[in-house]
Order: sequence, then C-alpha cells, then structure tokens
Amino acid sequence: MIAAIPFKRIALVSLMTLSFGAMASVAQAQAEVSFIKPENFSDIGFNYVDRTTAMKQLEDHFKALAARELPGKQLKIEVTDIDLAGELEPAARVDRLRVLRTVTIPRMSFTYTLSENGKVLKSGKADIKDMDYQNASNRYFDSEPLRYEKKMIDDWMAKDLLGKDRLARVTP
Repeated sequence: MIAAIPFKRIALVSLMTLSFGAMASVAQAQAEVSFIKPENFSDIGFNYVDRTTAMKQLEDHFKALAARELPGKQLKIEVTDIDLAGELEPAARVDRLRVLRTVTIPRMSFTYTLSENGKVLKSGKADIKDMDYQNASNRYFDSEPLRYEKKMIDDWMAKDLLGKDRLARVTP
C-alpha cells in the first residue's frame, strides 16, 4: 500500500504535465513550409549556401509569424517560386553584389492552407510582389537579411489571412 501512493502521485503529476503540454501546443500555431523545386526558382541566391540560407530565413519567418498571428491554427505553405529583391551583378571578386533597382522587385509564389482542428479555413495560391519596395516604409532594419521579402510576407498575411491593413508592431 505504501509503494502504491508514490506511484499514484507520479502518475497524476505525469498526466497533469502531459495535459498542460497538450494545451500549450494547441494554443500555438503550427506552420509547415516547403520549397518545391528550388533549383528552378527565379532568384534565390548565387550558390548553394546562399539558397539554403535564404530558404531557412524565409521558413523561420513564416513560422514565427504563424506562431504570433495565428494561435491555435495550422498554416501550410508550399513555395513554388522566389525572386529576391535586386539582382546579382558580376563582380571582380568571388562574391557577387546584389544591386537594388526599382525594376528588380521582390516576388514570391506559393500555395497555402490555413486550418484549425482539421477544418480548412482558407486556402489558395498567392503571387505576391512589392512594386514599391524601395520607397515603402519597412518595419525591418536595413541590416535585416531579406527585409523586403519579409515585409512582403507580413503584408500578405495581414491582408489575406487576417483582414488587416498591416501587422501590429512587435518590440523585441
């Protein structure tokens, strides 16, 4: 009888821990991001390292936005094309230089599905671009990698998924 009491207490504590963990995971959005045939993307970088770094940064951005803006929902993104802001120019050194011009706008194409508890709330194909990326206000610092692309994703999520003009400012 004495040995049964600690076992019951351990079982109860374990069950409570699992319950709280399940509640926490339900409240937080889950995002799944995949890149379909990235070797065919219009412009995702010059070499393998540039491409994988850019894809990782965009994936992390989608996931962070979903966690913050879509609690309790699931977002699935399948990116089919990316054209980063600017254009890679040949340089005398090994590295290439990305030059930003008004005609080299950022673009991205993807399909998306927003669901909650297995029920699809919204889905579709998005072809987003920012024609005024150099002049529009941007919530990201100049030093932020892929700042124009991230702003473009923010604008899409605000308008198409949340029905807002823009996302609320987040202080670090």
